[in-house]
Amino acid sequence: MRAQAGQSTLEYLALVLLVVLLLGAGAAGLAASGIAGALVAQVHRALCIVAGGGCRSRDAPCLVASETATSSTGLRVALVRLGGGQTVIRERRSDGSERLTVASRAGVGLGLVLGGSLRVGGRTVGTSIAAEGSGVLTRSRTWHVSGRREADELLRRLAAEAVPHGRADLVVRHRPPPPRPPDVVVREHGLDAALRGALGRIGLALEAEDVLGLREDRLARTRTVVLRRRNGLVGTLGLLGRSGGSAEARSEERIELTFDGAGAPRELAVVEARRLHSGARLPGLLDTAIGGRAAAAQSGRLVAIERRLDLSNPQSLAVAGAYVRALRDPPLLKLGDAVAVTDALRERLEAAGTVRARVYALRLRRAGGGAGLSAGVGLGGQVDRTLEQLELVAAADGGPGGVWRERADCLR
Repeated sequence: MRAQAGQSTLEYLALVLLVVLLLGAGAAGLAASGIAGALVAQVHRALCIVAGGGCRSRDAPCLVASETATSSTGLRVALVRLGGGQTVIRERRSDGSERLTVASRAGVGLGLVLGGSLRVGGRTVGTSIAAEGSGVLTRSRTWHVSGRREADELLRRLAAEAVPHGRADLVVRHRPPPPRPPDVVVREHGLDAALRGALGRIGLALEAEDVLGLREDRLARTRTVVLRRRNGLVGTLGLLGRSGGSAEARSEERIELTFDGAGAPRELAVVEARRLHSGARLPGLLDTAIGGRAAAAQSGRLVAIERRLDLSNPQSLAVAGAYVRALRDPPLLKLGDAVAVTDALRERLEAAGTVRARVYALRLRRAGGGAGLSAGVGLGGQVDRTLEQLELVAAADGGPGGVWRERADCLR
């Protein structure tokens, strides 16, 4: 028996040595095609399983669920439009960790409105047409936490931080210690524009936003320039007390260029997101009986495709050179520069980049309202609150050459 066991061990070691020799012989040819890394990873995992060791995946954790609460206000006096708001985003990842983001937004611009309208929740009464444009400033802070308990505690500290010291006793008996410094800070500025119209039962809005931002990750010691464009189409149908519905379609494209601590370009990412959601209103009597809660809910899908290119590769850096030059100095960058992704860059992303595809079930709830009356120069205001919930329903990662694999570990 001992002789047989010793023979099995020698055969196993010989097999391992043979695999290593084969990998070494083929490494030069495989490296150029991008297959080497994936093959080595699979062999390592196979050997780990045969040896009976702990075989943990090295894949980055997935975002499996998120909840975004936004409150916003707006005021229009004559032609001047003022706005602001706050957003709290809580994201849960497949490894149990969470990310917590708090963002504040302020904007000032011009608006021209003809007619008058009254809006309660998603219902609009009146006839009007409005054109608006604003400059916006946004600042957000993000914390990485180990799990739900730490996220709850951080939210409690952030809430106490927002209470003036002179009124602390009216809200909390003992003020908790201040939150630790954020791990990521983002500053953005840009322009948004909207064209809205309402005629009886029908409402339609076209929205667009063009934003330039700078993200500083203090843990990774990186700096990322973000250029983002968003377009949206919103349609509503219904009157007070009657059934109806609404639908929204939005698209967003982001280009992100990350620099390391020494200022060298590290990675280029192109992210495309498409969302579509709709909701039907109940008949007036039933809607009134339940307080409009069901009527405010919308459901849909969010599809996100994220392509990343490692710029430590000289060939990839050469293809992405135009974006590196345009985004290296954010203060000198103009909105609209370096937005279109060239064919050469798309081909390089397909040949040497990695891809993450995610599909989320989306649920959206809205509350609030607004009113306005104007003949060009007038008065109006609005207060809105939204709650958006995402849940991951499909995930796949792609490597160089279009090799895809499902991320079942994110869906368990």
